[in-house]
Formats: sequence, C-alpha cells, structure tokens
Amino acid sequence: MKIEHVTPLTAGMGTYAPVMFSRSPTFRLGAGAEAQGVKKIGWYDSDKPLRSGWAWGQQYLKDGVGAMEVNFGEGKLFLFGPELTFRSQPHGMFPLVFNGIYYGTAKNRPVS
Repeated sequence: MKIEHVTPLTAGMGTYAPVMFSRSPTFRLGAGAEAQGVKKIGWYDSDKPLRSGWAWGQQYLKDGVGAMEVNFGEGKLFLFGPELTFRSQPHGMFPLVFNGIYYGTAKNRPVS
C-alpha cells in the first residue's frame, strides 16, 4: 500500500507499507471527499500490488483506499481496511496503530 505523508498519523513510515489483505474492505472516495475533511493515507497504486504469496483479483484493488483519516466533529476518525494486527503485520504497522492512539487523543493537534 502506498503511504501518503499528509498527517502525523504516518510519521515514521516509508513510502510503501506491506499489508495483509484477505477480504479486507477497500474504500472508494467520492468526488468532494477531500473538501469534506477526508484524507487518503494509504492506497493501492498498482493493479499488481502483490509482494509475496498469491493473489486472485488484485487488479480490482487499483486506486482503492486502504487507510484514511476523517475529521469527525471535534475529533478524528481513522479507517483501516487491511488487517493491521495480523501475525507479523504489527511490526510494519506499529506507526499507524500507535500514532493513531497518540495523535487521535492529542489536545493540541494540528487543525486540518
């Protein structure tokens, strides 16, 4: 999944993150979603995102969003499609998990 560094949520992450995808939800953002406070954090930028194992229908993931941040009232909502805590996934996904905990509850976080 390609990572977009537009929020403190992705601090400490690289350009790409390996994710476990198994019947995970993939989101499609409608026109004007960004204007309403939705930030695309991670998405599948290829029709062949497979790095290991096997895949069936991976072309349908192209341009699908796997992670996003949404302004919700006075807070933030983080949506993750892939299984961030599956077996060895947490090592690569710890930044999203812990940054989400700290950034989401911060009193003086940046306003976007």
